[in-house]
Amino acid sequence: MSESHNETVITSEVTFQNFESFDSDVQGRLETLANHGESGYILRAPGRVNLLGEHVDYSGFGVMPMAVASDVCVKVSTPSSGLVIDNVESRFDTKTYENLTADELTVDLANHHWSHYVLCGYKAAFDAMGKKGFAPTALKPLRLTVYGNVPAGSGLSSSSALVVASTLAVCSAYDFEITRTELAVAAIEGERHVGTLSGGMDQSASILSQTGSALYIQFVPSLTASRVTLPAGVTFVICNCLKKKEKAVDASQYYNKRVVECRLAALLLAKRYNLPLEGVKTLRNVVDAIVSSPADMLGTMVELAEVAKQESVKSETSTLADVAVMLGCAEGDILSTYFSDRATACADVFADSANFSLWKRAQHVFEESARVMGVAETMPDGPEFGKVMNASHESCRDLFECSCDELNKLVSICLESGALGSRLTGAGWGGCNVSCVKEGEVDAFIASVKQKYYAEFMGMEDVPDNAICVSNGSCGASRVVMK
Repeated sequence: MSESHNETVITSEVTFQNFESFDSDVQGRLETLANHGESGYILRAPGRVNLLGEHVDYSGFGVMPMAVASDVCVKVSTPSSGLVIDNVESRFDTKTYENLTADELTVDLANHHWSHYVLCGYKAAFDAMGKKGFAPTALKPLRLTVYGNVPAGSGLSSSSALVVASTLAVCSAYDFEITRTELAVAAIEGERHVGTLSGGMDQSASILSQTGSALYIQFVPSLTASRVTLPAGVTFVICNCLKKKEKAVDASQYYNKRVVECRLAALLLAKRYNLPLEGVKTLRNVVDAIVSSPADMLGTMVELAEVAKQESVKSETSTLADVAVMLGCAEGDILSTYFSDRATACADVFADSANFSLWKRAQHVFEESARVMGVAETMPDGPEFGKVMNASHESCRDLFECSCDELNKLVSICLESGALGSRLTGAGWGGCNVSCVKEGEVDAFIASVKQKYYAEFMGMEDVPDNAICVSNGSCGASRVVMK
């Protein structure tokens, strides 16, 4: 692990990225965006691939992502009035809001729309301004035009890239200087307006990543990011299983339910260890309350993983009534007592779920977080890192149950095709996997996956654009200087 990220002000010249630094495909897309509608300037934010540490960020533990070359770009221009959100691609319809403040703009959670992520960024920017006492004298008419090539629902975080680019676009429009860490915090909080209980990895990776490396991102006691040197002699190949799953869609049955399950598990563990339940929101809270020094953390996590494993054997699932008995409270009081900070989203989870797999979720979080900590401390070589990736996928599949048949098949084929390790990446239930492949074997690996997965398993004659990409780390969010 190397030095922490340079805490530059992201609107300063040092964070601008020249048009010529992009490949021809990206340059073509940037030119199309620049020539679309009114003249303006462009902000970009990359998607990300998570190498290790799935579904642990909202439990307070560290993750290891890196940015990919695919990105979402937002052009800022000036319409006659209001806030106009449009897209270069005509399949995305335009939304217009007339003379509304950020507080007055609301996200209609009952009717999901692509532009909601832009609204999240708009609201996030004004929240960030307010925290630093920056008060615009009047609303500016803004047109935010979007053009991206991060596949939606692929697990590469197109939604968070859009929130980040939009937040940065609005900050830039108001000449508000914001550091990378401040931007990450704003985007994390902003995306929650769309109804997902986001942990913060996606936005942080999109903003803080640096070319040629991964990041070790920690959230406790505050957001920090350190560069991680990748194993020598390997490349990471990302493949889309082509089953789409967006976090905000059916969140109460998938993503948000896992957040609730992890908090309930944290409360039960706190009760078991006679810890005060007040303030317990994450599994990390339990670990921090038990350990006497940072040196004890890894051992404590291993111990708690074993406790969770044993409890799962006794009872694989629990009802909310079961949880109430174990906590010593009324079932109807659980939401108001322990989830008041996220009551609306969590109420939907309770309404849609009869059973909760608390102990399996906790076991995954502790074991997965231990894997991240170990790799961040000492990066193994490619083959050993591949084994860690394999263990991560097995845990996501069996304990956290966030995989799907298509992803499992794709991972299996990638391993058959020579990958040192392969795992799902992103929220799961669809989207992409990431494989660690020896540098000299990448072309043969890709050819094999195209044949075995896309042609034979999916029955496709042609592989869709952006279904497979290769990455060893890209740079974080920036403003583009056009030629």
